[in-house]
Amino acid sequence: MKEIIAIISEYNPFHNGHKYQIDMIKNQYPLSSIIAIMSGNVTQRGELAIIDKYMRAKMAVQCGVDCVFELPYPFSSSNAEVFATAGVYIAAMLGATHLCFGTESGSVEYISDIANTISSDVFEKRMSYHLTDKRTSYPLAKERALADLGKAPPIKSNDMLAVEYIRAIKKYGFCITPFTFKRLGAGYNDKNVTDIMSASAIREYFMNNNSFLSIPEVLSNQYNSIIENGEYVDKKEIDDFLYRSVLLSSYEKISSAYDIPDGAEYFIYDTALSSVSSSDFFNKLTTKTYTYARLRRIILYAVTGVTNIDKEPLYTVLLAANKNGRDLVKRIKSSESIHILTKMSDSKKHGDIASQLELSTNVDKLYYSFIKENISPNEYIKKKPYIEK
Repeated sequence: MKEIIAIISEYNPFHNGHKYQIDMIKNQYPLSSIIAIMSGNVTQRGELAIIDKYMRAKMAVQCGVDCVFELPYPFSSSNAEVFATAGVYIAAMLGATHLCFGTESGSVEYISDIANTISSDVFEKRMSYHLTDKRTSYPLAKERALADLGKAPPIKSNDMLAVEYIRAIKKYGFCITPFTFKRLGAGYNDKNVTDIMSASAIREYFMNNNSFLSIPEVLSNQYNSIIENGEYVDKKEIDDFLYRSVLLSSYEKISSAYDIPDGAEYFIYDTALSSVSSSDFFNKLTTKTYTYARLRRIILYAVTGVTNIDKEPLYTVLLAANKNGRDLVKRIKSSESIHILTKMSDSKKHGDIASQLELSTNVDKLYYSFIKENISPNEYIKKKPYIEK
């Protein structure tokens, strides 16, 4: 049986580290098909992607992925467990036989051991104990509970996301083989300029210098074109919008957002009232109790009306494919395991996805209003998958 290797990704933006992973997969499984389940226009930390989902998917295909499918909002902008579970679920519905992910440890055995520990009753008891301290954030409680059970040093971010991938595979009983490559280059918070930089460092460098670093040579002309044509979003404009949206909100509206801890609505709203700018507001959003990423997600949920997230995605969107990918999509569609949309009008055939699709399309309208290029917020309706000839 020909392997179908899935990658759950953001590609925000697509860089040399992503190309390295694809090349390593091709070396290890030369006859396989590679599918990417990629965050749409909103990423896990509650941020709008710097480049739109169709362009990022096109770049992935040009660098060796056979087809790219969307991990839709709000699944794409959720905590590690929800994000990973949704990504693994889509991968399984698309027929993936393997799941590849980058980790700091480079060891599936290590990741599996942590996954088993986190799924145990004794871990839940230790978590509950540490969360009794209201000053302890959820990630810190998890770190301390693992340390209590002899799983130290602290688990790094990509390892922890991989833990959730493996937990999802085991929870559903999917026949997916996980494997990993050790991540090269910089960690998430490392801002040093190298051949393989973290996506956050690349984005920060772009915001300050209007130039992309650590990108595959084959994509350099496209990145230059994106800059020249204004086909990107400005994070400061987005932050200004979210900050002012909180000011126009209320404790009650914020409290209805998905995943909000008790009392966090007061912290968010009062912090906005006491801030002099959006940068001042977001700089104050990290506390011992709440992480920045969680609060940013909650703010986006409040603004876009996300009060609940379903157990699984009912659909995905084809964003890009090459010839091999097109053949794969035809086979997947025939199995009817998940709704695959290639254009927005396809959704009319599937009434069961309406509520999920509405949240995603609404945030897409918002996204395209921030693109620097002069286009309308309804641009997403006209978007079609990139199909490589």
